[in-house]
Amino acid sequence: MMQGDSYQLGVKILNNAGSIVRQEDVIDVEITIGRVSKTLSKGQLRFENNSWVYPVTQSESMKILPGVVPAQVRVVWKNGAVEGQRIDGIRMHESLSKEVL
Repeated sequence: MMQGDSYQLGVKILNNAGSIVRQEDVIDVEITIGRVSKTLSKGQLRFENNSWVYPVTQSESMKILPGVVPAQVRVVWKNGAVEGQRIDGIRMHESLSKEVL
């Protein structure tokens, strides 16, 4: 990602058996990238084409410092259990322009 990017980031969530976690499997899903958390229950995430869609705005990506970005996913299962997992491999590149287009 580059600061100033705006798009729909797809995140695949797998359970311990390696199966895709779908909307019907959970009560809620929270994905946090940097300091921005978005949840299914607030209507900020959606499940589409076997991925959880996390929309990133230009303003949000501009606020993320360049480098490796801390990220995580947390799932509230239908039985009430909550499990979290770190997301690795998200890198933010600095934009020379700081203008939101």
